[in-house]
Amino acid sequence: MKELLLHIKKRLYIYVLITFLLALIAGYFVDFQSMNIMPVSVLAVFMMLYPMLTGMEIEKVKVAGRNYRLIASTLIFAYIIASLTAFLVSRTILSGYDDLALAIVLVGAIPCSNMLIGWSGIADASVADAFVVAVIGLLLIPVLSPVLIFINGGVFATIDITKIAVILLMYILVPLALGMLTRREIIRRKGRDYFMGIKKYLPGVSAMGVLLIVFFSVAKVSRMVLGNPAIFLLVLAGLFAYYIIQTSLAVLAARILKFGYGQGMILILGATASSQAISLSLAATVFPPLTVFALSFKPVLQVFYIMLLIYGLGPRLRMYLGENGKG
Repeated sequence: MKELLLHIKKRLYIYVLITFLLALIAGYFVDFQSMNIMPVSVLAVFMMLYPMLTGMEIEKVKVAGRNYRLIASTLIFAYIIASLTAFLVSRTILSGYDDLALAIVLVGAIPCSNMLIGWSGIADASVADAFVVAVIGLLLIPVLSPVLIFINGGVFATIDITKIAVILLMYILVPLALGMLTRREIIRRKGRDYFMGIKKYLPGVSAMGVLLIVFFSVAKVSRMVLGNPAIFLLVLAGLFAYYIIQTSLAVLAARILKFGYGQGMILILGATASSQAISLSLAATVFPPLTVFALSFKPVLQVFYIMLLIYGLGPRLRMYLGENGKG
């Protein structure tokens, strides 16, 4: 089992592709569209975050909280630069497709929150830094996101603060508390050396959460993807253009700011990934059906892009940024 977890973490992109194909087939023959996948999503996110927060030393969070350059630069990219990039894509690639353009506007206005922690752990980046950025970023969503949505999309949108509180509690604070308790008990009973020995397997457990997210996300939209390939390809083009622009700018900024790989990857992931739960729930209550339709594809496309980023570009980013920066 331990070797399997190491293999899943090392070759996650292969497992994601296999899971994608299986889910596409399963979703075509079985009706997943009417299924409420929220419980599965909560479980999947918990599987991603709990192992990472178990392996995180809470003492490092205090140090990460004083890393003002990383926090400020990541949040600027996650909100301001992301919104500008989304506006550019919505007015070029998706010009003439207003409902799809609104989906991109939402992607740029509502940045990544809890998922940043899981992705950072899988990418061997600084989980403590990711935790601090994720919490602050989540708290800023009710304040900044409605303004950015109105400026870029011309739509008034109210972010439900209760939903933010629930996400903060269920997706971050509960896994953190359980992770701290688990870490303390393992060290108390088995010793620190034993804990450090099993720590390398934790990203593999988190990767299982990614596969769970992929399967149910793909299965739920399988019939829509196969029935509307033209719209899917258009959304694909818009999202990947957004991701590529954001990644390029974030890599350049990380180099200029002299962030090493561990912190530079936080900036890059924070600049590219965005919150699915908040954006999709908001779209379902405020935006047209086609906007919701487009956002339904995002979890799958985002996972594939981040896999490419971590496993395809990861080694080059390590060399370009260096293991130890001055951030």
